[in-house]
Amino acid sequence: MPPQGDQCVYCQLIDNPQQLMIIGETENFYAWLEVQPRAKGHTQIVPKEHKESIMDYTPQEYDEAMSLVREVIVKAKKGLGADGASVTINIDEAGGQMLDHAYISVFPRFEEDENAGTPTGAIFQHREELADKLEELQGQMDSVDVEFGQPVEPHPESQKYREEQEQTEQTDTEEETQEKEKEENIEPKHQGKSFEWK
Repeated sequence: MPPQGDQCVYCQLIDNPQQLMIIGETENFYAWLEVQPRAKGHTQIVPKEHKESIMDYTPQEYDEAMSLVREVIVKAKKGLGADGASVTINIDEAGGQMLDHAYISVFPRFEEDENAGTPTGAIFQHREELADKLEELQGQMDSVDVEFGQPVEPHPESQKYREEQEQTEQTDTEEETQEKEKEENIEPKHQGKSFEWK
């Protein structure tokens, strides 16, 4: 892959961020709408500093990038009405990476699409009609505020939710049993004693 500098398309874009349709940003990453979108709301998560692959990310950068991926998905769901999303990470040329600058792609998915449920790599081609709507899409997605202070609760149908429910029920049962045993073992302090009034 070509080295950092004038040959890197993303570095050139990052040097002039005003030309980007940015919908999210962290200290080290941008999330911008792809200028040749393959889906409505197609977004790229790109490091501000030149890195040829996500394999060059630090652990902190991985966390930061994935938090931005999550933010984009929330914005796509709430801002565009997306029903789901596909996230792709292509590493190196053999893995399908098309540029010499690392990126993560987020493709919002919609139930009404004819390809709903089809794996990402099999369906997305450049859609010219979406390229003309980037400002509109940016407004819809950028208008969504996303906060990550609250923990995400597991879905009621998930295995994790069922395990947590079973654990809670087991804990409640154990506490009830212990409480009952305590009550049964407590005897009145005056039982078996005689009192003499003086």
